[in-house]
Amino acid sequence: ERQNHIKTIFNMSHTLKEQLEDSTVPTFLFGCTPPRDGTEEDKAMQSCSKFSARSAALATDGFIVYDIQDEAGRTSIARPFPFRKTLDPSWYGSLFPTQSGKQTVVYKCVVESSLDGFKKWFAKATTTFNHNSFVLVGAPTSSREYSGCTMKDAAAVIKAHPTATFGCVAIAERHTKKNNEHKNMMRKQNYGAKYFITQGIFTAAPIIRLIKDYAELCRELDVQPAKIILTFAPCGREKTMNFIKWLGMNVPKAVIDRIFAAKTSDLKEGERDLGPVKESCAIIMEVFQEVLAGITGVNVPIGINVESLSIFREEIDAAHTLFQSLQSALLNSRGRPWSIKWYDVGRGGNAYSDLVIVEKEREKAIKEVAVAALLAGAFGFFVGRRGLRL
Repeated sequence: ERQNHIKTIFNMSHTLKEQLEDSTVPTFLFGCTPPRDGTEEDKAMQSCSKFSARSAALATDGFIVYDIQDEAGRTSIARPFPFRKTLDPSWYGSLFPTQSGKQTVVYKCVVESSLDGFKKWFAKATTTFNHNSFVLVGAPTSSREYSGCTMKDAAAVIKAHPTATFGCVAIAERHTKKNNEHKNMMRKQNYGAKYFITQGIFTAAPIIRLIKDYAELCRELDVQPAKIILTFAPCGREKTMNFIKWLGMNVPKAVIDRIFAAKTSDLKEGERDLGPVKESCAIIMEVFQEVLAGITGVNVPIGINVESLSIFREEIDAAHTLFQSLQSALLNSRGRPWSIKWYDVGRGGNAYSDLVIVEKEREKAIKEVAVAALLAGAFGFFVGRRGLRL
């Protein structure tokens, strides 16, 4: 019953979809991965509950649930962790509204299934799980042939849906190599993409260049730029850094050296070394400030996404701290006062209903005043008529 109540609120009020598509405000997301495939439902729900509780103090607009794939053939670098299939991100993402009052952006790799298979998955994701926001991910590499659904066909399916929206991935590293990522973004925007989410960023110059080239292309074509949500991820361990590099993120050697030069040499037994992960957050904040300065005046709306993908406590905690720092920096850069609000999930509150509730209360008050005035007028008219008769 409680889940149906929250579902009804989401259907009737401002949703994550509108937040993502609104170019006048930034969007703030926090990313996670589903549990491993085969995880019992109760344990998956506990995982979601724990993640939501940890993230309750973060003023996010919603969460991202990634679709983890093997990505064989994308890189010659050995995978640092063995691939393990995860639960369907649309099913896992459906647990978040009850736990957090927030919806999720569901990632979907489209080449892994046929068009018919994608249509069935999407129908269940929207109808059964009530999702409205997606990110379509294409082939991990152009060096292999895939027999599954194409990006264009998958985009057409979502575009035809009356209440769903989708975005795509933007990769600055690809722009550095091929100088055409801004054109890829425009092609996907023509398919119907309403926003873009980047790969993790550890250096400013590539993403600044991509945003500027994309903005210039939008001006040339007289197209409104879509929102670009910048992704960041803290790192405090060599294993995590190896995984980040395997994912294709550009991490300059100087950045890696600076992170791990911050190691503490006199740790007590059982004590976690917080030096590297704190240094990575400091570097990311410097990078973000450089990005903000570099894209001033380009008129491309941006947002923030922080990935919390680590199993190590110090990196999990750092992701939360980093999110708050990045959010404050972005909101402060707008030059206007801002504040954060809370809501009671247990009483049906959610991240999208406040404005609608206020508007409904205002409309209710206006109607009550109008009815009172009408009744008063009718009463006055009746009394006046009786006075004339007397």
